[in-house]
Amino acid sequence: MSVTGSHRERGRRLVLRYAALQMGAALPVVLAALVLSGAAAAKAALVGGLVVAVGNVVFGWTLFQPGIAPVQRYARALYAGEVLKWLWVAGALWGAFAVAHLRPLPLLAGLLAAQAGFWVGIAVIRD
Repeated sequence: MSVTGSHRERGRRLVLRYAALQMGAALPVVLAALVLSGAAAAKAALVGGLVVAVGNVVFGWTLFQPGIAPVQRYARALYAGEVLKWLWVAGALWGAFAVAHLRPLPLLAGLLAAQAGFWVGIAVIRD
């Protein structure tokens, strides 16, 4: 495997670790929603966590796609990843609310918990 390929794979593994941590952070919200409000609330909380985790996977994998590259190429990857992430988030939230009619409060609670998991990851995950 080339240096660029190994760098890319290392980045993808790091992104998946963050996504797993985000879903782990959303899990207590999912379980609390299940116990307090039932399966529909738990499903909404799970979807909220997935929206954030998948969005960050889209961003991270796009960011690390160039491998070892000039800074201009990384800047383009960063902007492209950010745009793709927000397109995903907007589309997923539209689908969750307008199409699937998921309950908003548990969905937003799962979303916030997953985002908090990302912030914890910044302090905890060392590559």
